[in-house]
Amino acid sequence: MIVGNGAANFAAAFREDFGLDGPLLVDPDLRAYRAAGLRRGRVELLSPRLLGAGLRAIRAGSRQTAVEGDPWQLGGVFVVRPGGDLAYRFESRDAGDHAPIEEILTALDPATPAIDESASRSPLLAFASRAISRVIDPLIVPSFDRNGFRLHALGFDPDDLQVDLAGRRCLVTGANSGIGYETALALADLGGEVLLLCRDPERGRGAAESIIACTGNPAVRAETVDLSDLDSVCALASRLGEQAVDILVHNAGVLPADRIETAQGVELCFATHVAGPHLLTRLLRSRLERSRDAHVIWVSSGGMYTRRLQVSDPNWMSRRGAYDGVTAYAETKRAQVVLAELWADELADTSVVVNAMHPGWADTPAVRQSLPTFHRVVRAILRSPAEGADTVVWMAAAETARRWSGRFLFDRAPRTTHLLPGTRETKSERASLWRRCESLADAAAARKP
Repeated sequence: MIVGNGAANFAAAFREDFGLDGPLLVDPDLRAYRAAGLRRGRVELLSPRLLGAGLRAIRAGSRQTAVEGDPWQLGGVFVVRPGGDLAYRFESRDAGDHAPIEEILTALDPATPAIDESASRSPLLAFASRAISRVIDPLIVPSFDRNGFRLHALGFDPDDLQVDLAGRRCLVTGANSGIGYETALALADLGGEVLLLCRDPERGRGAAESIIACTGNPAVRAETVDLSDLDSVCALASRLGEQAVDILVHNAGVLPADRIETAQGVELCFATHVAGPHLLTRLLRSRLERSRDAHVIWVSSGGMYTRRLQVSDPNWMSRRGAYDGVTAYAETKRAQVVLAELWADELADTSVVVNAMHPGWADTPAVRQSLPTFHRVVRAILRSPAEGADTVVWMAAAETARRWSGRFLFDRAPRTTHLLPGTRETKSERASLWRRCESLADAAAARKP
């Protein structure tokens, strides 16, 4: 099987030019490359191997006519036996570095022993990862980007996600693209029943169909809900029935350029990120408690580090100056972290754990559309959506993630919620946030037919 990251028409031409007979797949999102741990970089293109490989290709009749896909992505070769055992692994170290054909043929021999993947995780490497992380994490850029993820991932335990989620009901808001889609895809791949809670019904159905096709898991469907519309949240909760909910991921997000007021008179960012998820958690509380080990996960943002909790005017009614969508976004992401802590206290006597996380800087449609300048400047170092979703999936599925409640996590580890002076909220401000959310929820319940 050949996997490339170009478009389908290029793959078709490649198949025709070389007379290929086996499966040829395209992966423009680089999901397979990330899962395989293959390298991506620019310095590697300076390799002297590249010239030799190019000359051999020309002598063989091949010509480089156009670049398609990600030119910085390096490849590799894997031999996987029936049943899933890995017999051979080769990662290109630089451009032009190819697996020796003799090694591949040897690996194809059934007598060649499989690689013991469990032995590949080095305790020393994990320790080194944690030690280096303590140095780079306060610097933000080398921690939040794709290189930070790869460094932190050296300390991940691969056995954490060797789980079967069959019979587990997982709800993911904003699941038609980006981190929400990758989360839903991974949970479905682990066997869970996954409900994609999306604002756009057509995009939600399309995402659900794509996940079913990718995973073969038929227990995936989309439900329509607008988290910013509290009446829509109430309607969704009524449709879901009384079945237990095991995983609830609050991922839906917006970053509007202008101040928008919802049907209930709430500023859009606050309604989508705070009021709507709070109401949904409250409405599903009995169903979460019915699970033996439910987990509520709030997908926040590293941008919340720049702001303190805003309770004096979260609706942007009396502030000086024009509305600032980036500020509104960061403030409500801070509110999510505080609200996760408050919900953890509220549910402390139950089996439900509640935590928040942030995904780092991920290359998602929302970032491309809402922060085009930021995306253009840092695109080369952004994480993939799957890397951004990794901690969400781990929190939802791994038993080891249940050791905490009321914490803020990043790359599978608890982190501080304050990096800058002046961002800590008071007890009174925390109580004010809870009262406002409860007031909005009470009003929505009173309108419910």
